[in-house]
Amino acid sequence: MAPLSVISLSGNAFEQGLTYGRIEQEKILKAIHFYSGMFEGMAGISWEKAKSISSSFLPAIQDYYPEALDEMRGISQGANLCFEDILTLNCRSEVLFAQPDGCSCIGLLPEQSTDGHVYLGQTWDWLRKSGEHISIVKIQQDHGLDILMVVEAGVIGGKGLNSNGIGVGLNCTSVSKGQIGVPLHIMFRTILNATTISNGLDCIAKAKRAGAGTFNLGSSEGFLMSVEYTPDNFDVLMAENSPLCHTNHYQSPLFKDQDTFKVELTDTFVRLNRMRRLCQAHTEKYDRTFLMSVLSDHANYPDSICSHEDPADPPFKQLCTVYSMMMDLTERTLWITPNNPCEGHEIKISLY
Repeated sequence: MAPLSVISLSGNAFEQGLTYGRIEQEKILKAIHFYSGMFEGMAGISWEKAKSISSSFLPAIQDYYPEALDEMRGISQGANLCFEDILTLNCRSEVLFAQPDGCSCIGLLPEQSTDGHVYLGQTWDWLRKSGEHISIVKIQQDHGLDILMVVEAGVIGGKGLNSNGIGVGLNCTSVSKGQIGVPLHIMFRTILNATTISNGLDCIAKAKRAGAGTFNLGSSEGFLMSVEYTPDNFDVLMAENSPLCHTNHYQSPLFKDQDTFKVELTDTFVRLNRMRRLCQAHTEKYDRTFLMSVLSDHANYPDSICSHEDPADPPFKQLCTVYSMMMDLTERTLWITPNNPCEGHEIKISLY
């Protein structure tokens, strides 16, 4: 992974974007190059065609969260790129619906942790090259909460937490269909603007959702939930008696018969089983070190929780853990491990 640094943004949405684009121009260009190659290689979609597809989502974004478009315009101006380039990065999951990546999420309620804090973390499993365009962004908003998030450069919403102790992560899940609606990275950003976890749920429940997925939400007030959704419906799975664990298949009976990743990404079942059993075997309360040991686990290598490239797979299927992250929602702090967590290199970043 490229060296990680934290960029700080402030002002209105356009001003935030302008600073973002100026600072991260090189990484944004790398992100465009990465997805241009992916779209072409996986589906024969040129970058110009991808921009045309992304433009169809503009009305839905405008209706749902117009500030997103202001921020994207600022990013494009700051990076000296066209607006459609930045829009396409923010719609990259919708240009190619239902492309599997394998992430493993785990979380702790306060009664389960040694320090009484709420934790939410995950691996991000994607193609190794994507590590070259990761950005860590702190935002001090004129009107709203402060945000700390990890994103692909040029994208305005991603995994992270806010000053009210709301955190969010993602597992890709799929029913192999989509519609013109709100892209998931725009929902990401609105969840990070939420003052409570129920407000964060509103951002998913009330959106005209473009695709499918699972957002994992947490609150420093002591709540964790996996929100599994499709364009047509959603379900909420609340953590109660055991740590929150989720991978890349639907657990709600509403969607099990529609799930498509269970065929394309069969290791999702193994990873979920392994996480649950590691938690069950641990008879004491849990701490962050234990959580990171789970995310570093190599059972079923290379398709393990800590995922490594399998040279036997086709090039666009050689997934690996690009980074792992763990958030302490109580302290408003996150730890990120560039590359595989088994390497043990953690970087601590606090919102304040």
